[in-house]
Amino acid sequence: MKKTTAKPTDETNTQISFTVERTNLHDFGYTRAGNVQGDPAVYGSYLERLMNGDLVDQKHKGLTEQEKAEKRKKIEELSKFLDESRKENARHEKEIESKKKQIEEYRSELLKGRTDRAEKPAEHERETFSPLKFSINLFILIFLTGYLFFFYVSAAYKALFQDTDTIALSMSQGIGSGTILPNPAELAEALQFNFMLLLVPFVFYAFGWAFHILLDMRHRAKIVFIGLLVTLTFIVDLLLAMRIHETTEFARWMIGGEKMAWYQSTTFFIILFFGFLVYVLWSILLDTLIREWNKYQSTLNLKKIIRHLRQDIKLLEQKIMPVELVQKEIDMLIDQVNTFFEGNLKAYIDQFTTGWISYLAPESMKDTKNKCLAIKEDFISSNHILPGVVKVMKPIKMIKI
Repeated sequence: MKKTTAKPTDETNTQISFTVERTNLHDFGYTRAGNVQGDPAVYGSYLERLMNGDLVDQKHKGLTEQEKAEKRKKIEELSKFLDESRKENARHEKEIESKKKQIEEYRSELLKGRTDRAEKPAEHERETFSPLKFSINLFILIFLTGYLFFFYVSAAYKALFQDTDTIALSMSQGIGSGTILPNPAELAEALQFNFMLLLVPFVFYAFGWAFHILLDMRHRAKIVFIGLLVTLTFIVDLLLAMRIHETTEFARWMIGGEKMAWYQSTTFFIILFFGFLVYVLWSILLDTLIREWNKYQSTLNLKKIIRHLRQDIKLLEQKIMPVELVQKEIDMLIDQVNTFFEGNLKAYIDQFTTGWISYLAPESMKDTKNKCLAIKEDFISSNHILPGVVKVMKPIKMIKI
């Protein structure tokens, strides 16, 4: 660190340059006073050097120029990192604000829905999830699903696989046939005969699912498609019922009974409508159940979105760098680099002055000594120099960040 001060030629008035000088201040003061005959002006310039840290005691500990250069380099690196961190933090904070705004919008939407339903329940009944309706639909649907499963296993077996001789033998033994559902023994027999019968009910479940899909369509021909689907299902049920009726009536004729036309048989219509009508009811209940679930899901999805947004906010908040700590470290380094004196300044001035005044001990130099002492007192007073360790900085040398 180089500075200039006035030092006289012939010890009077010459500009010289110097670096930080460590020395025994008492001896240094005595020697320099001898060089300039105790000149008060030169004495004042040395006081400035002491305060500026250019002249310190040999035991003084401070930063070297190399250490200051290293710290300046670190300040530049930290400043760059701080700038990037602030930009990144600003981006995260902007994203956090955006997500907070979305949360408020979704919360307002939930609150509005609840308020509307509370104020006008009749108008919003179709849009509101009903736990009671959902539970009843689910309960009935489970049992109807089981009913249709066994019904179509039985119907397919009787229509496609059971021969007339077996039916005739059962009738002759007094075991009824042509019932809507078989007894457990008959069902076990059907599944043992062909386990693929297990897949037959799923054809009708597929019809029911297709019914729901068609109801959900936004096509102008939706009604036509639904009508064709229902008609197709009815035809399949009709064919099964007719096949069962014909087989049963032929077996009855084999054991001496009279044949009955299908339109005269109550069993025929029971088989037909207990299959077809239950299938239609099952399809309607399935559609209603899914719609109720979708109402619940719409509310649940809003809550999930809000929960995910809050989790995103927490993650973003964790990514925000604590720039205050970096700034604090930079300030500390700037403080160290720009500190040109850190020590007992009052003691250093006293040591130097003692040496200087020692040279001015002769009575002939009394006036010069008094002037120097007056300069010292004025210097200490004007610069508010107190005893103890102090730190002196020049704002002009502050490193800009």
